Amino acid sequence: MDKELQQTLSKVADYNKLEKEKVMKAGNIAFGLTFAVCAAMIVIQLLIAGELAIVAGETVVLLVGGLVYIGVMTYNGIWETGSKFKSTPFTDVLIAVVCAVVFAAALAICYIRLGATMFQAVHRALLFFAGIAIVGFGVLRILAYFSHKRKGKNVKGNAPVLTKE
Repeated sequence: MDKELQQTLSKVADYNKLEKEKVMKAGNIAFGLTFAVCAAMIVIQLLIAGELAIVAGETVVLLVGGLVYIGVMTYNGIWETGSKFKSTPFTDVLIAVVCAVVFAAALAICYIRLGATMFQAVHRALLFFAGIAIVGFGVLRILAYFSHKRKGKNVKGNAPVLTKE
């Protein structure tokens, strides 16, 4: 093959790689936005209506989508680097605490709407906050561990199976 043709093919390959990265980034942003909007709508509907049956469909979609996303990210070893937040113990604690605060506040509001006293609602929300923050941190650290372990396997020559080339 002559040199000029090799250069042209190299440029095309580089362009295709850049294009694939942009498409993957756009897909991640779109999924993240959809996921966040779905979660927000579930919380809003629960606060307004107070019935889990109303949001059962959205909850299933959110859980399945989230589990598949987490599974694919972990399997491919990119959980730690798949978002703009690098998975470190500090960021994992921060994410777990912020999520726990949001859901504990929503839980307290739901309890108050269901007739619990302020003391009961706050007490239960604080217990929920502590439990979910600890569990959330643990899950994030475990995901980072398995992703890191999987990333090491991918580097050694095992190509990930669940990605589209």
